[in-house]
Amino acid sequence: FLSWLDFLDELVLGAHPLVADAITEAVEEKFFLGILQPQLLEMSELAVLGATAVLAGTVRQLRSPALLQRLVLFLLGPQRLPETPGDSPHPLRAQLIDRCDHLCDEISLASLRLFEELLRKPHEHVAHNLVLRNLEARAYLQRSPHVSEERGPPETDPEEDGLELEEDPYFTDGFPDDFGATKNPSPASGRGRVSEVVSR
Repeated sequence: FLSWLDFLDELVLGAHPLVADAITEAVEEKFFLGILQPQLLEMSELAVLGATAVLAGTVRQLRSPALLQRLVLFLLGPQRLPETPGDSPHPLRAQLIDRCDHLCDEISLASLRLFEELLRKPHEHVAHNLVLRNLEARAYLQRSPHVSEERGPPETDPEEDGLELEEDPYFTDGFPDDFGATKNPSPASGRGRVSEVVSR
């Protein structure tokens, strides 16, 4: 499979744009939608695990921008606007994200590896779809001009310069050596203080 994928990847890289577009469209239709999507939406844990591992390997191996673009849109969808609670998410994206916290640890790890491989790719839509689209609307992005990194020494408060710590009279080293030690009552009396009797 990986040899076939590498062949198609090289073919798309070196082909005329019209031929490359036809190949990527066929790969999306026959492989992504025809084979991978049904396996990824399966209920069987073994099928899901295998399909997720194949998908992570596919993402890792792809180098052609055209095939990578089709794969990213297949997995994440074309949405670029911030997510809101009433929106219907891209079904495959939502399923893959939910599987990162699956009951089966192997499926969770395979899903996390898939997203790790996706985030390693130099593709703008991956970062935007998974992270930035939800940060932009909430003003988490810094939109101010770049501030110079050269800063002077931190300013000191003039009142702090002359402060000296006072000694706390309650915490001194002058405690007697037997402070806090309990004395054993004499065995002849058979009695002691209540705290000593209870602690025996």
